[in-house]
Amino acid sequence: MLPIRRLLLRDLLVLMAGLSALILGLSWWSQQQALRRQATARTESALHHLEALLHLELKASQSLGEVVRGWWLDGALDPTRPEEAARLLLPLLSAQRSITSLNLARQDGPSLLFLRRSEVWFMRELVQPGSQARIRWHRLGQPGDRMSSEAWTPMDYDPRTRPWYVAGAAASTPEPTWTEPYTFYTTKDPGITCTLPIRDARGLLGVAALDFLLDDLTAGVWSAQPTPRSRCLVVDPEGRVVILPNDPAFQTPASRRQAFMSPVGSGFLEAQSGLLRAPLGRSLAFRHRGHTMIGLITGFATLPGIHWRLLLTVPEEDLLGPARLRLWALFGMAALSLGLAAWRIIHIARRVAGPIAQLGATAEALGQGEIPSPIHSRILEIRSLDRALRQASESLSDQAQLQRQLEHSQRMETVGTLAGGIAHDVNNQLAAILGQLHLCRETLPEGHSALNRIHRAEEATRRCAQTTKALLSFSHQSRPELQPLDLNALVETTTDVLEPLLGGRIRLRCQLAPDLPPISGDAVQLEQVLMNLGVNARDAMPEGGHLTLSTRLGDDGRVLLDIQDTGSGIPEALLPRLFEPFVTTKEHGKGTGLGLAMVFSILKAHSGEIHAENLPEGGARFRVSLPAAGSGEVPLAKGPDRLRAASPNLAGRRILVVEDEPLLREMLADALTLARMQVTTAPDGALAWRAWQQAGGFDLVISDQRMPDCTGLELMALIRGSGSEVPFILVSGQGLESVEGILSADKRVRLVPKPFELPRLLPIMEEMLGPRRA
Repeated sequence: MLPIRRLLLRDLLVLMAGLSALILGLSWWSQQQALRRQATARTESALHHLEALLHLELKASQSLGEVVRGWWLDGALDPTRPEEAARLLLPLLSAQRSITSLNLARQDGPSLLFLRRSEVWFMRELVQPGSQARIRWHRLGQPGDRMSSEAWTPMDYDPRTRPWYVAGAAASTPEPTWTEPYTFYTTKDPGITCTLPIRDARGLLGVAALDFLLDDLTAGVWSAQPTPRSRCLVVDPEGRVVILPNDPAFQTPASRRQAFMSPVGSGFLEAQSGLLRAPLGRSLAFRHRGHTMIGLITGFATLPGIHWRLLLTVPEEDLLGPARLRLWALFGMAALSLGLAAWRIIHIARRVAGPIAQLGATAEALGQGEIPSPIHSRILEIRSLDRALRQASESLSDQAQLQRQLEHSQRMETVGTLAGGIAHDVNNQLAAILGQLHLCRETLPEGHSALNRIHRAEEATRRCAQTTKALLSFSHQSRPELQPLDLNALVETTTDVLEPLLGGRIRLRCQLAPDLPPISGDAVQLEQVLMNLGVNARDAMPEGGHLTLSTRLGDDGRVLLDIQDTGSGIPEALLPRLFEPFVTTKEHGKGTGLGLAMVFSILKAHSGEIHAENLPEGGARFRVSLPAAGSGEVPLAKGPDRLRAASPNLAGRRILVVEDEPLLREMLADALTLARMQVTTAPDGALAWRAWQQAGGFDLVISDQRMPDCTGLELMALIRGSGSEVPFILVSGQGLESVEGILSADKRVRLVPKPFELPRLLPIMEEMLGPRRA
């Protein structure tokens, strides 16, 4: 068994040797491919440069022909006026380096020839073309020189028979046309000509022709070659040479004159003849005279009448340098890299062996239940393993904590379900108690000593009703009953209850802005919000401090309530998720994490918002934003305090009361009878439906929702199915938010939560019954 250090050293060296050989081979191959692509790209760039050079040079001369034609058509230039023609054309011709001669031939015979000889321009004037033609030469020199003329001499010559004139006269369009290479009559040198027909409305006036020597074009291409040993060959569609390569065989004018217009092949430029048959744009590599050549061929047809093929060959060494030097440099770099890799492998083996041995000791300590000591290493994987081993023990405690949170959440869900059921039963009893207390007051005269005790009992019952409503809100089985509230009054009332809870070391201050608009809210739930935030502030100030409650009107018209303390503040990491369930700022075991979540839920039901922030001077601030109540919202009207004083409109009305709770059912029957109404009672929906069928129509139905056999909603559906639109009051100790949207479509249905007070029930009944018919 080998130690890990020797195993790492042996395996890494073997692996590195193989990888080095593979990388070296791939590097050599990829370098050759990259160099070949680079050579091709540089050759292509050079070829495009030569192509652009030829195009610009010929196009510039063609543009000069366009100027000549314009002057001729405007009458400023005429071959019969040689002095004026020389004065106009000499500055333009002197500025051109590639034009050899310019012919101007009229259709009726007279012509002018401008010819460059040894950088000096001459003009030949010809009249009476044909066998009796006469010519006269004029030496023009440079612009500004005085023209000298020779004597007239006979000459058998007609320019209208020359190829350039025939091509120009035969052209059907005024566009310039380039001729095939031919031998010039005057200089006996091969060249090409750009012919421009001169036409107006009357027909052909003449032809202008600009001549270019192939030798001049070749010299221009040679001067623009990318490297001294590169070669450029240009041929026409018949394979005749137009531009010769820069080869030692063509260094004299005589050798070039003989080679121009000769077909490629058959002993003449045989190496290039095979390349010219290759497809256009394709890169070729071949050996020539012991050198690797990169060849590229392209078409040159950018001017009318010219259809050439351009071949450029460049030695690879000129583009990329000697291949042997690159090879030895690559091998040297590979050897150096292999040596560095071997040194690094030994160093890594030393650095890895020690921490791995420590990892083994750490795992053994963890298995024995001990706390492992930290491993100091710069290797990421070893540090990750060290952290993983440490987190393994921590994960067990985290898992136990999550299990406790899950059990707590399940207990809270169970409590919520129980709270809803308890609240329903308690609401029934509270409604009966409130009703009986009200009936007691009915039987006592004004000023009786027991009335004060009855009022206190009623107030205690209402407080108990608020508690049940909070239970229903906690279990999400009811929504707030929004009424216009004075926020300042609500804060002052809550502080009376909150101040004793703060202890003697926290000073409570209120800064209430006057003339605040009323808000639309549920007083009980908003008191719960203040209580929760106040208790949270108390827990954040164990050593005492100040708690400030302030109100003001925001710029957007919303009413703002700030709860600010001077405590320890809120951890920044908790601020983004402070209002999530089970998130608490208290120590473990001292908070449930539900108080702020309940605050957020209540404010959301009130269309409100809450934001928490830490203050620079210390402490935290909770800002509550609530919408102001609408101008049309008014508190719910309260009916007469005495049932005997109820509206005469209710007297004699037939009322069906359906309630499964006997005490509440009897209380309702007694109260409505005292208000002079005719009451029929039923303990459940099934008996109520039977009473409805037997007794005929009732003026109004008051029904509980949760009843055996037939619920209140099912009873209402049966009555509506019979075709009756009787007013229907549905009462329940639990919320009916799930069906409220459906019931709101029926204007003759009202939802009344339990517990309710008789003075508030009677106005609802009177409103739904409407005025008695005469």
